[in-house]
Amino acid sequence: MYKIYFKQAWQMLMQNRFISIIAILGTALAIMMILVIVMADTVQNADAAPESNRSRTLYIEFFIKRDSTRGAISAGPLPYKLVQECLLDLKTPELITFVNEARHDLRNYLNINRQGADNSFDIVPRMTNDAYWKLMNFSFVSGRPFSREEHDAGQQVAVISQSLATNLFPGEDATGKTVDLKFVPFRIVGVVKDVSPVFKEAAGDVWVPITAQKEYMEKYVAVMLRLRDKNDYPALVREIDEVKRKFDLANKPWTLFLNAPYSHRTYTMHVGGYSNEKELPQIIRTKYRKSAMILLILLLVPAVNLTGFSLSRMRKRMSEIGIRKAFGAKRHVILFQVLYENMLTSLIGGVLGLILSFPMVFWLRHWLLGIPPGGEIPAGIMLSLPVFLMTFLVCILLNLLSAGIPAYRAAKMSIVDSLYQNDQRS
Repeated sequence: MYKIYFKQAWQMLMQNRFISIIAILGTALAIMMILVIVMADTVQNADAAPESNRSRTLYIEFFIKRDSTRGAISAGPLPYKLVQECLLDLKTPELITFVNEARHDLRNYLNINRQGADNSFDIVPRMTNDAYWKLMNFSFVSGRPFSREEHDAGQQVAVISQSLATNLFPGEDATGKTVDLKFVPFRIVGVVKDVSPVFKEAAGDVWVPITAQKEYMEKYVAVMLRLRDKNDYPALVREIDEVKRKFDLANKPWTLFLNAPYSHRTYTMHVGGYSNEKELPQIIRTKYRKSAMILLILLLVPAVNLTGFSLSRMRKRMSEIGIRKAFGAKRHVILFQVLYENMLTSLIGGVLGLILSFPMVFWLRHWLLGIPPGGEIPAGIMLSLPVFLMTFLVCILLNLLSAGIPAYRAAKMSIVDSLYQNDQRS
């Protein structure tokens, strides 16, 4: 029976080629736009090396200090000194690390060159601690990450990217060599494979201990926490509340507010800047509502347009449907057949939309993901099971929305009305 339905659907496509092409292209464009959003979300939030622990990582990046007597406020990204004072000794997380934001502007660039050589490059160094290398899953070309002892001692050691190592030491192993970072000598202890800018907490050219220079300890950082178990989250919140209480007692009249540790998905929403805990859920709900509204519009607009094509097809088949009813065909059987046949158009459009979505994501990578021109997106993340499942789900939804109403009307119509409509059209 399904083979018959398939043959019928294929014949309908061939008989009405122009309408079929328009319907397939409309479906493909709708699915492409939805998949571009889905792929961008997947790239930003999927567990993938070197950020293999995204789903287990919580973030704290924002603070507010208020003077309860004068009303003065100090707010913004977390300064490392506050992190050192309040967060590095938390007991609930199994791992605590941090890294400064890699903002590419003139204030953050530092000059690096091979010691004794004239060739130099402008880079944005990442300041962190030894736990960073346990959270991130870097692939080392040579050498190793800097150790806890090197970090605690404030040794001037560095890990650099493979491309920077090639530029500084062409044809040589950079490990063990010395570079001048803003005229300060740093010994290279490891070289890692280049990281795509899509991994915002892992991408970089040079990683150094934040303790290696006094000026580095003045930087703002984002704290990353990895829990042993998701059920430890309430205990973590209680511990942070206790830290804030102790800070308030020791620094009267100042009171401290830290954003509650939130997930990687929330972190990528850029929800920082709220002034109390009650605002965060509202901000997140608003962002989710906006995303849902965009996806709904991307589904409904093409579905409404494709409904006209489905109605046109139904009118040409009313006599066939009337005859089938006369021979005892049930309404649900006719409804299922029409949806099944229309699904062929949706699947062809879905495959075409999936194919088109890949170059579209690459083309819009700067707007969607903040990746500079020439930056790469790991193809393995986009070619994932969730993306393919979403493609199939969107095909089904678009099929139901565009063909559901015409199919229901055709199945509900009486035998006489079906034949009468066909006679009128003739």
